[in-house]
Formats: sequence, C-alpha cells, structure tokens
Amino acid sequence: MPRVMLIGTGGTIQNSDAGRLSLEAMMADIRARHPASLPLGVELDSSELLSAGAETFGPEEWRVIGRAVQAAADRPDVDGVVLTHGTFTAEETAYLLHLTIRTRKPVVLAVSQRKHGTIGNDGDRNLVDAIRVAATPAAGGQGVLVVVSDEIHSARDVVKEHQHLTGFRSNHGALGSIESDQVTFYRRVLRRHTDVSAFRLDSLERMPKVDIVAAYPGADAVAVEAVVAAGAEGLILAGYAYSGVANPIQMEALRRAADGGVVVVLASRGREGRIPDAGREWSVRADNLTPQKARILLGLALTETRTPAAVQQLFDTH
Repeated sequence: MPRVMLIGTGGTIQNSDAGRLSLEAMMADIRARHPASLPLGVELDSSELLSAGAETFGPEEWRVIGRAVQAAADRPDVDGVVLTHGTFTAEETAYLLHLTIRTRKPVVLAVSQRKHGTIGNDGDRNLVDAIRVAATPAAGGQGVLVVVSDEIHSARDVVKEHQHLTGFRSNHGALGSIESDQVTFYRRVLRRHTDVSAFRLDSLERMPKVDIVAAYPGADAVAVEAVVAAGAEGLILAGYAYSGVANPIQMEALRRAADGGVVVVLASRGREGRIPDAGREWSVRADNLTPQKARILLGLALTETRTPAAVQQLFDTH
C-alpha cells in the first residue's frame, strides 16, 4: 500500500473563513463531506511546516521547504510527497525543488485559487488529485509536478496567468490528467531535473543575488545600474519577444554590467518561445524559461560557475 507524505506550507488551499486549517483538519473535512472522493489504498502522513502566504517566501523559506521535502523523499516507507503551496509563487518553489531535490519519487505541489469551504472551492479536489498522482508509479522520475484543475504540469513549464480555476498553464501543455478512474500521463520531462540535475540543496545555502530588469519603450540604464550597484551578481532581462533584447541604451548598460563580472541572461517577456542564438558571447539565453524561472536557474548556476558559456550549457540542459 503506497504511503504519501503531506507537507503544509499554507496558502489559499489551507485558508478558510475561520482561518488557516491544518492538513489533518482539511482531510477530516474532506472525508466527512466527500468520502467517495478519497483515493483508496493510500496511507497518509502529514506535517505542518509553514503557515504563510506564498508571496512572503524567499530563499530562507525555500531552504526550509527543500530540506523537509528531501527528508520525506529519503524515507524508505514514503512513496511520494505532496506539498501544499500558495499560488503566487508556486511556480518558483516548484522549479527550485525540481532542480535541487534528489529523488525519483513523485513530488507534487497542490494549490488552490479559492479558499476551503467557499463556493466552487477547488483546493479539496486539487489536494486529493495530488495525493493520487503522488501515489502513482508513473509519476516517478518526472521531476516536481504541479496538480491543478484535473491537470498535471511540469514545474519547469507551468505558470500562473490569472485567478480563475484554469489560471495555470504550461508552454507545451500539461503532462497528463486526472480522471475519476485513473491518473494518465501523455508526455515525459526531457530536461535534467531532480536526481540528474547539476544542483543540490546545499546550493541554496549560498545562492547569489539575482535581479530582474524589464525592457519597455523609453527605458534607460537606471534600473540596470541600480541593481548592479546594489550587489547583483546576476541579472535577468525580461526582454522583447522573441529575442529577449531591449533598446540600445539598456543593451549597452547590460554589456557594461557583463564586462564588470555580472552574468546577464536574456529572457522573453512574451513568456513563450526559445531565445535564439544571436552571437552575443557576453550574455546567456534563457531558452524558453520565463524571467522568474530564469532567475531561479541563474541563482543556482552561479554557485557552480561565472562563465557565460558554462552558464549557457546549464540553461540548455535544465
């Protein structure tokens, strides 16, 4: 009988009009209201790790979450891990875990757009679906997954776009789906992650400062120069789609930053599409990662190398 470890970090999925609920209280309420929906033959353990809105999370919270998820995955009696998380930064936490947790066991984030007990609450279904995915052998080796609205998304691709129940979307579509009778995967994750990633949790103990600067008409060099002066070791440009570039003033400022030792990554503010190679050896291309996910990968990459070509190799393979 598979055993799934539930780890709570707060977020809307654990919110109610009466305040934040524990995982045990949520599961007890789900059992009382919807007993037929619970997955049969799955044993559950639970742990309350954090109780906060995901908008407050940063490197320290990532370290706490990462250590807890790794410890759960390392338990020989645990077959999968489910992490509850607020939607604001679920995509960042999921991708960070995707790059640093060393396991082939399923690790699944469960999120919710609406509070527990409200009309149209999606969190109960998402939590039950996440448990079902975490207990499914086919979910193993897929890296970290996000389950929402009957869909299974890869942490590398998924982005929250709006507050509706269908607000999470992936560049190349969901990996699979959850129906009443089974969990089904249609695609697999090809880029390096989890047990074959170049990174480990100890990378989080020394993640360098990385900032994001936006490209827009009329932008000057002030933002680039400010983040460099504030100590940024890496810089992501949320540049124009498709090429990730900005106007000449910003590009020159970025070139000066790169000459000064800051690693510069060009990403697309358009969200979809790979950044093509234009021969700029002083900068790194973000592939098809969003600026916020490029920031996660660059922060980890800088713990290994400061050479643009070597950083580019990590972006090309993760």
